[in-house]
Amino acid sequence: MKALKRVVKESEKVFNNVIEGYSKLKGSEMKLDYHDIVILGLLENLINQSKSMILLLENNQHSSLDTILRVIFENYVYIKFILEKDTPLRAKSYTYSTKIKEIELLNYLTEDSLDGYKLRNFLDLKKDEVKKVLTADKMDDKYQKSIRDGYLSEIGMKRTEQKWYNLDGKTKNFKALCLKIDLFVEYNLIYSILSIETHGKDALRNFRIEEDRIDLINMVKSKELYLSMSEMCLMESVKLIYENYGLKGPLKSFNTLVAINYNK
Repeated sequence: MKALKRVVKESEKVFNNVIEGYSKLKGSEMKLDYHDIVILGLLENLINQSKSMILLLENNQHSSLDTILRVIFENYVYIKFILEKDTPLRAKSYTYSTKIKEIELLNYLTEDSLDGYKLRNFLDLKKDEVKKVLTADKMDDKYQKSIRDGYLSEIGMKRTEQKWYNLDGKTKNFKALCLKIDLFVEYNLIYSILSIETHGKDALRNFRIEEDRIDLINMVKSKELYLSMSEMCLMESVKLIYENYGLKGPLKSFNTLVAINYNK
């Protein structure tokens, strides 16, 4: 637990280190581009998920750990893929895809269909409230069309439903993405196992079935699995980001502090 806390603490310095360090390298103040925001935003989410992991483990709450570790792994995979090459294009593809999903959700919330009504009722929202959000954010038909057209023309996608990382037309799912960036072993260790439980396919593992009785049992995977995989995803993400911006000093300090903590 101490190791992950240390990694989280050092990871929280990345944003300032990138801004200050990159500005010094270039001799001028750094202006964040959309791909910088995507990269740092993914890292921020990864850090927050790691904090949630720590909080749950400290309080012996294990029911959501699989889902959190899955999100942590996904964020790491996305950071690695975006920084591998063609970073601006890949980050823009991610941005367009995220905006399209946001548009689809808000449009779904304003539908007069039964499903739209049920969703609004579940979220305790009124249709007029959702429309106000669309208006306030200037998400009118013209804006929505520009986003969809941009995804197709600028990114080169054939359909708006196409996965943002499927730039070559061959990477059609997350499994294929992990294979593409040499994380297939990690995928099999983490994602496949966790997906079974996350999707409810492993429900029977929580019960002991005997001849005339069924007992509910609390099955918890190794605490070290969650901690070590979270640490790996966060550490590797930080290293990739520092390397991307050419920040050798912060990278060296990060590696040294992490190594010291592991050797204690």
